[in-house]
Amino acid sequence: MPFLSTPLTLAATGGILGSAWISGNITALSICAVPAVLQSGTTAEGLLRGWHLQFTRGMYYLPTTGAAIALNYFYLASRHNGRGLEWRGYAAGALSNLLLIPFTVIFLGGINGKMIAANSGTGKQLSQEAVRHLITLWGKLNAVRLFMPLAGAALGLWNLLQ
Repeated sequence: MPFLSTPLTLAATGGILGSAWISGNITALSICAVPAVLQSGTTAEGLLRGWHLQFTRGMYYLPTTGAAIALNYFYLASRHNGRGLEWRGYAAGALSNLLLIPFTVIFLGGINGKMIAANSGTGKQLSQEAVRHLITLWGKLNAVRLFMPLAGAALGLWNLLQ
């Protein structure tokens, strides 16, 4: 590992830990929150409220944290490139964190839209079976997202150790 200034080492550590933290939060939603909502034994409306509570909390901090970490990684890539040091791991780590956004829009957007509309009463009323299916599908697709920031953490760590 080449000598790095303390601010760059701290920035890299923050990016790595931040990426891992996001991955852990996404994992917790899929393996803890979704099963808890599904096992609550409540009505379709109750299931939607439980899902929406978790969704809303994650929506407030995950995208902004992911974007901040990506900016941090891009900064690190730029600084390392300017010093003639390995920088591609940081750039790839930034992109892997940013992939959360298009993945969410493409694969989860429709599911989110249906459940948000049903929860707010502005959309089609869904049966309990339909809601359970959508929440289960959301949990599975959400679990795929954990690999994006996890890859960002691994790539950042790889670059730090170069």
